[in-house]
Amino acid sequence: MVSARYLHFLRAVFYGSFIILMIAPLRAGVTYDTSKHGNPDTGVFRNPSDVRGACAQCHESHGSRDGVPNGGTFDHTLFRTDDETLCYECHTTPGAHEIYPGNLLWADSTHALSPAMYWPGPVPAERNASDAGKCVNCHDPHGADDANGVIPSMLRLREETLCYGCHDGSPSKDIKAQFARTYRHPVATTARHDATEGTSVDPARFGATPDNNRHAECADCHNTHVARADAIAPLAPEASQRIVGVARIEVLNGAAGTRPVYTWRGAGDLSLASEYQICFKCHSSWTELPAVRSDHATLTNPNNPSFHPIQAEGKNRNIAPEAFANGWTWDRLVYCSDCHGSDDPFVRGPHGSSFPSILKASYPASPAPRTMVDSDLCFSCHRYDVYANAGSANATQQASRFNGPNGRGHAFHIGEQQVPCYACHTTHGSTTRPSLIVTGRNPGITSYTQSAAGGTCTATCHGSQSYSVNYPR
Repeated sequence: MVSARYLHFLRAVFYGSFIILMIAPLRAGVTYDTSKHGNPDTGVFRNPSDVRGACAQCHESHGSRDGVPNGGTFDHTLFRTDDETLCYECHTTPGAHEIYPGNLLWADSTHALSPAMYWPGPVPAERNASDAGKCVNCHDPHGADDANGVIPSMLRLREETLCYGCHDGSPSKDIKAQFARTYRHPVATTARHDATEGTSVDPARFGATPDNNRHAECADCHNTHVARADAIAPLAPEASQRIVGVARIEVLNGAAGTRPVYTWRGAGDLSLASEYQICFKCHSSWTELPAVRSDHATLTNPNNPSFHPIQAEGKNRNIAPEAFANGWTWDRLVYCSDCHGSDDPFVRGPHGSSFPSILKASYPASPAPRTMVDSDLCFSCHRYDVYANAGSANATQQASRFNGPNGRGHAFHIGEQQVPCYACHTTHGSTTRPSLIVTGRNPGITSYTQSAAGGTCTATCHGSQSYSVNYPR
């Protein structure tokens, strides 16, 4: 006679095999034991009576534990309801990499609160609208893999592919289209981003050498567990709440033209962040820069003779208010994203653009003569009629500091002689010259000296000429 205990064993094997057969097609290609949850060294360890990473850490295979039933009310024989409360059993405080800031901050984020935040499908399959805000919209608790191996952070899809599931115009703004533009941040890298970058103080991860690891994945600028819309629009340099909670680089500036002292601020540092600090992860000498890229931290050092006011207010306090456009003033700081961003006015952020250097508007990096128009980038802040319209009234032109000999100042050079701003001025800052003057371009300036009352310049198009100004620096 077959014992009851043996029958129970056979029944368990049968049902266990049936469940495995049912689940296997869904989990094809997935390596659970190398995922974060299944790893025997770092996996789930909710219950010390089970092996770390074992299925039994989350699933009650017989609907009970030690004879105490879970009531049979939880799907997939889980020990708790299949929602955030299950995840919160372990994920209550910032994790080892500080990318997850704890459930209080997560619960206040856009991804947690938006009713549109549920996976739209079709791969993986669409989830129900009732799943809005759940972790499982982006994370697969069993792990997932692709052609490049196990996908980090228990994500369903790798890197930008996951974000594109929603940020393709349905239901969110079409960010995916921005990265199809001619000039864009390099999100389309393959397995270069590492989830531990949030706490790593390794500049090579964002650099050009030794393995050309240059990348800018969505997670390098956005922390999906923290990001939310701004209740009140911030003022530069304060970062938008859409990009807080990511690693950044703080600078301590020295003398003009010198490399600053850098301090790494990890993703877990939720103190007040400046937008430019996030940009400096890739666009400063903190990391190894490609030969064609400049050290913007050094160029915008407020101790330089001249700079665009990214880190601090500009030095020229006498600029006439009439010289500015669109509400700009001499003492207003600028964001990097005031110039670098989409040329689509309905999409924010420097994702992609039709213009080089991911600029919002046209600014050809060439000194070649051309007719500048009021839609050019410079005139987003600097008034076109003051600086580039030769036909504007003389009183309007006087708002420009540079009047030049016989009144031949900015408006004459740009509007009549078709000399673009780029021929005489650098953009981010100058470590050696005032007024963002640059020499060596053709056409352009070959030598330049400046005084409070005026100055002298020699250019490729004329010999040495002295000029007076409309107001002192």
